[in-house]
Amino acid sequence: MRSSDIVRIARQRAGLTQQQLAHRSGHPRETIARWETGAREPSLESLRALVRACGLELVLALAEGDDSLTGLVDDQLALAPADRLRRLLPADEASWALRALAWLAAARTPSIVVGGVAAALQGAPQRPRDGGVEVVASDPLALTSEMEAGGLEATDSHERFADSDRRWPWKLRGGGTIVLAGALPGSGDFADLRRSAQQLDVDGMSVRVAHPRDLLRLADASARESERSRVPGLGALLSQVSATA
Repeated sequence: MRSSDIVRIARQRAGLTQQQLAHRSGHPRETIARWETGAREPSLESLRALVRACGLELVLALAEGDDSLTGLVDDQLALAPADRLRRLLPADEASWALRALAWLAAARTPSIVVGGVAAALQGAPQRPRDGGVEVVASDPLALTSEMEAGGLEATDSHERFADSDRRWPWKLRGGGTIVLAGALPGSGDFADLRRSAQQLDVDGMSVRVAHPRDLLRLADASARESERSRVPGLGALLSQVSATA
C-alpha cells in the first residue's frame, strides 16, 4: 500500500474532508491533495502525524516477505470479473451471486456492491463467505420497495435495526441473496462510496462495485472477523492496482 492510499483511507475513515484534515493537521489543503494523488510523498513523520490527526494510529511492523498473495491477485486479475467469482465460489453459490447481480443491474435504484463478492469481482484472492451480494443503496426504502415488488423474500434479522453495520437479507426465488447494508463503519454509505465506485462488466451486466481502496477501508474498520480477514488480500490487490494505475 502506498502512502497516498494511507492518507486517503485514514481521512475517509475519519469522515473528514481535505479541508478539515488540513485544519486539524496544520498542512495546507493543497498539500493533502498532492499526498492523496501521489504527486508528492510525505515523510514518515508527516504521515504518522496526519494519521494521528484523523484519530487513528499508523502501526508499522517488520515481517517475513510473502509474495504468495501478490501471485494470487495476479491470477485473479487475469480473469474477467465473473470468472474471478466462479473461481472462488462453488458453482451453485457463484450462480446465485450472478443472479443477484443481474437483478441489481436491472433495478431502477442505484446501488453499490460491497463485501466479499465485491472484493472477488475486483480481483481479491480470498473466497467470499458465501454467494450473498451485499449492497448499499442510494435510497434504501426505494430498493426495498423494488425487492418487495419483484417477489424477493425478506429474512428476519436482528442486524436490520442495528445502530451500526446493518444487514438485511432478501432472497430471490430460485436462489440468490441480496443483503441490504447500511451504516457501515468507516464509510458514509452510498454518497461516500459512489465517488470512487467502478462500473464492471459482469457477464454483460453493468454492475457498480466499490473501489478496492474503499473495500479495504470498510474491512479494516469492521468489527466482523469475516470482514477483517479480507484485509491482507485487499491490501495486496490495492498494491497491484496502484502499481499499474
